[in-house]
Amino acid sequence: MKVSTRKQTIFFSLGLLALTACAPAMQPPTSQMALAESAVDKATASGAYEHSPLELKTAQDKVEMAKTAIRDKKYEEAERLLQQAEIDARLAEAKSRTVQSEKAVETLQQGIDMLREEIQRKLAQ
Repeated sequence: MKVSTRKQTIFFSLGLLALTACAPAMQPPTSQMALAESAVDKATASGAYEHSPLELKTAQDKVEMAKTAIRDKKYEEAERLLQQAEIDARLAEAKSRTVQSEKAVETLQQGIDMLREEIQRKLAQ
């Protein structure tokens, strides 16, 4: 019975060793870092610092926290933070573009109203 138990333990240990040897080592999330930083850059370029500063700041903070997590070799946490940062930055960009679009629509509407008034004046003469 002892020999059988010993063999089982050995086979189990070898199996576990094989599984851990085959498992990919967790790497720093460099591609996710690039995506998050690119999203933050696009949000900044879209004027998010003016139109959606909270979301932009949140994204920037999460990128910084992810850098700290990478230095501490907490790659899963870093990847999660970078995914969140990318989403926050995209939200900031979308809000900024929405505000800009709304302003453009308002400007166009004012132009249309002025043209209508001009037409009404011409017709009244």
